[in-house]
Amino acid sequence: MYNLGKKEVLDKLDTRETGLSEQEALNRLKIYGPNQLERKNKISPVKIFISQFFDPLVFILIIATIVSFYLNEALDAIVILSILLLNAIFGFTQEYKAEKSIELLQKLSVSQTKVIRDGKMRLISSQNIVPGDIIAFESGDKLSADCRILEVINLSIDEAILTGESNPVNKQILAIGHEAVISDQNNMCFSGTTVASGRGSGIVTATGMKTELGKIADLVQETTSIQTPLQKKLKKLSVTLGVGSIFIALLVFAVGIYKKLDIFEMVLSALSLAVAVVPEGLPAVVTISLAIGVQKMLKKNALIRKLQAVETLGSTSIICSDKTGTITKNEMTVTEIYAQNDLIKVSGGGYDLEGDFFIDKKKIDSSRLYNLLLASASCNNAELPNIGDPTELALLVMARKGDVNRLKQRTHEIPFDSNKKYMITTHKLHHEEVSFLKGAPEIILNFCDYIETKKGVLKLSKQDKTAVEKIHHEMTLRALRVLGVAYKKNGKTIFIGLTGMIDPPRNGIKKAIRIAQKAGIRTIMITGDHKNTAMAVAHQVGIQGDVIEGKDITEKNISQLAVNHSIFARVDPKHKVMILEALQKKGEVVAMTGDGVNDAPALKRADVGVAMSIKGTDVARDASDMVLVDDNYVSIVSAVREGRIIYDNIKKFVRYLLSANTVEIGVILFALLLNLPLPLLPLQLLWVNLVTDGLPALALGVDTPEGNVMKRKPRHKDESILKHTYSFILLGGLIGALIVLGLFYHGLNSEQNIQVENLEIDKELILEEWSYTGSYLDFVSENPLTGNEEQDKINMTKRDLLLKNPRSLSLTLLIVFELFLAFSARSEKSVFSLKRNKWLWGAVVLSVVLHLIIVYTPLSIAFQLTPLHFIEWFWIILLSSIGLVFFEVKKLILKKN
Repeated sequence: MYNLGKKEVLDKLDTRETGLSEQEALNRLKIYGPNQLERKNKISPVKIFISQFFDPLVFILIIATIVSFYLNEALDAIVILSILLLNAIFGFTQEYKAEKSIELLQKLSVSQTKVIRDGKMRLISSQNIVPGDIIAFESGDKLSADCRILEVINLSIDEAILTGESNPVNKQILAIGHEAVISDQNNMCFSGTTVASGRGSGIVTATGMKTELGKIADLVQETTSIQTPLQKKLKKLSVTLGVGSIFIALLVFAVGIYKKLDIFEMVLSALSLAVAVVPEGLPAVVTISLAIGVQKMLKKNALIRKLQAVETLGSTSIICSDKTGTITKNEMTVTEIYAQNDLIKVSGGGYDLEGDFFIDKKKIDSSRLYNLLLASASCNNAELPNIGDPTELALLVMARKGDVNRLKQRTHEIPFDSNKKYMITTHKLHHEEVSFLKGAPEIILNFCDYIETKKGVLKLSKQDKTAVEKIHHEMTLRALRVLGVAYKKNGKTIFIGLTGMIDPPRNGIKKAIRIAQKAGIRTIMITGDHKNTAMAVAHQVGIQGDVIEGKDITEKNISQLAVNHSIFARVDPKHKVMILEALQKKGEVVAMTGDGVNDAPALKRADVGVAMSIKGTDVARDASDMVLVDDNYVSIVSAVREGRIIYDNIKKFVRYLLSANTVEIGVILFALLLNLPLPLLPLQLLWVNLVTDGLPALALGVDTPEGNVMKRKPRHKDESILKHTYSFILLGGLIGALIVLGLFYHGLNSEQNIQVENLEIDKELILEEWSYTGSYLDFVSENPLTGNEEQDKINMTKRDLLLKNPRSLSLTLLIVFELFLAFSARSEKSVFSLKRNKWLWGAVVLSVVLHLIIVYTPLSIAFQLTPLHFIEWFWIILLSSIGLVFFEVKKLILKKN
């Protein structure tokens, strides 16, 4: 399309400058499909399911299965494989839900585009753009389709993502009459590139995979999902524990061989220990907890783009916030005008076009304000009813109240820039050119040589400047945002007047800042507005102190200023970066808001970059970690609270999982050291992990928050997830191991077991049963030979009977103890002072029901268990509650001290 003229492109795409109709666009959307790149790595349920088997624990259990098959223990092998399958299904369910959640959030973060349909400008989802659409774009916008440019106003585009060219490319509208590579097609703009400066419009020539970006989609799409620092730390912890488990298992096996103990028994011991150490549920629970947390944040208008923001929010110590639209409502309404030495009040609110102009409460004819209203409407890119910058919309509404419309014939434009702080447009008016200027009053005044008065246009005197500056100062003290307006004609730049607009603080902002202060989080307001406006608004919302202007910030004093001041006015984007870096050097964790293209560096460098959704540019959103759906400071505080809750909950289930696994390690190690039989078989340990490491841990991951979440200081960003948990892990493990081993030892020496020892067994029945269910090798591996195979098998049967009840007691006690431990792990406060966690109660009940099924059904044969009596359950519940009681007493003592 680059070699065709404007009319030829319109004809070829069967469109017009007034745009497609809605029906035409809908028909084309059906033909061309949504404007989006196809995901290279779509969620594959099969891949996710298969990935569940790539885990250290699973490898260990597969070895155990192979050994069982080799020794003709087919039943054990089948049960191990069945539990492995259940574990995989559980992990798959969690991970698949997490992936779907993240995919949904990616869909929600799709940008919007200004498009002309039926001759009217409107804002639509970029996915709904079709070839033939006429779209408009300006500084900071990210292009979402390939376009042939129709109009340019100082337009330059950053095409580095596509061509590698580091400098923005200046654009023009003329056809190129020769073959040109992409980097030389300066009358085209491409999907994925960003408007560096100026503005323009164009005809969409290609969408989705047909764009130049789509053609090389394999090179620009992410091929792997990025893990958060916390996930990496916990994965590293899991791997460390897995390696440690293998090392301990090999060590135990080697010691056993050295002592000339039975090889098969040592294999079982080593596998049991390895199974006990690995917290296989940890990565899955972290993933699902983060995904659930992200969805909760979205409900509170905070869209998380990068998962690491969730955990970083929990340690945020400073929030650097813009004023307009974040602390204030961004519902601009011009309420005052200063022109021709008069202060004029304007009635009406919001974007309502009804309103009048008053001097001393007397209505005046708006015609005397014609030049000011014309300049405000013409030096303006907004479109009513609500497309564009709120400040420009407010000026447009003011002009319409005076029945003034913008000039259509614009010949040149210098777009507004946060560094320059002004905008200029040039128009054709009665066969001559006139330029309109608007911006910071002090900047506009410096451009002017003349001033418009009741007596006509006069030379701008020093007294006139002083009078304007005085009124400007007074307006800012009333928390008004003030703009200067001027026009240039016949070589003269003439100051017309000032417009003052109100932007009231958001509802709930004062309370949110107070909550942040109690949470140890300092709020710094950074704005481009006048210092008096900034200070007035800051004091209204509870941010105290003196104001510092950007011109007073230097490399030498920024460190002290950033620490001692919380209100910054008339700042440039470079000042934002300076403030940010000074705070970070002091060890602060900073969340910083931004909306413009020039805010991108600060957003990227911030610990949490927070972009605006409503007034933010695509560049700012792409550079951010989090997007505020409602542009509201209150949502940042809500997100910080949610970040703290998520981190607390992750810490809870890490504490629980490691303490539970420590119990299992203790049981096996102490049994070996005391020369006791194995209290738990590998299959039984696997069952413990399934019923205690899964659902209860996940329930802790969605635990109800404690009341003091926002009443404590932020944690240090480098704080270990295990801080304040070591004593819980070690004491829980020690108490649990001793109780389980105590009951196991009691079971071995109980009256019931003595009766089994003296029991006369039917030899024919036993031998017949062995012909179906056992192998002589099983017995040989665990018992000294007598030389009589029949007698050996009878002895083996007795041995099984002797161990079944003690192991049933040990297994059940271990499970119930760990379930009690889950309640203790909820908080360092008394569990009885916390809100009820219905998910945890449900998980505990379900775990108990599952265990009852394998104890009181034929499945007990596979697990080598025996049914338990009422009195045994009484002792199990009593003993398993010792851990809970111990930690509750400990919490009570610590609270008193």
